Order: sequence, then C-alpha cells, then structure tokens
Amino acid sequence: MDSFDLNNIRPLTDFRNNMKDYIKELNDNKKPIILTQHGKSAAVLLDAEKYQEIQDQLEFMRKVAIGISEYKNKSFLSISEVFDGLEEAIQRSDQK
Repeated sequence: MDSFDLNNIRPLTDFRNNMKDYIKELNDNKKPIILTQHGKSAAVLLDAEKYQEIQDQLEFMRKVAIGISEYKNKSFLSISEVFDGLEEAIQRSDQK
C-alpha cells in the first residue's frame, strides 16, 4: 500500500461538506485520505479497488500463517495423500 501523503490529511467537516469532491479525488489518484476530528486522526478513506487489494493481501497472509502453523505442528498431508484424496473425489463425482 502507498504510504500516506501528508497533503491528504483533511478535517472531517470538510469531507462532510464536499463528499462528491472527495470521492472524485479517490477515484482519480487512488491515494488514501486521512480524516481528522478535533485535530486527531479519525478515519481513512480508500477507493474500493485499493480496499479490495488490501483485503486480498490480508487473506493471502492469513493463509500463509495457517500453512506455517500447520507445517510446524506437522498437521499436513503428503503429496501422495493429496492426490489420493483428489482421485477419490473424482471417482465419487463420476459415480453421480
């Protein structure tokens, strides 16, 4: 993800008064906008594509962490067990 641009820190009141402009800006430059309330960060605006990209990255990292944990705990299947399971699943689906 891109680092925050200090020029993209704006008051929440300005966002409330100019929402359409903010949405256009998000769509145009794809950079997050930090909204402040009483001088403190309150929220971050992201365009939908960037948000989905972040969600996809988090899901990938979650799966990697699970895989590492399973490997450390030796709770995984050998490649032959995986292929045997696939063959059984294919045979069951062919019988239907």
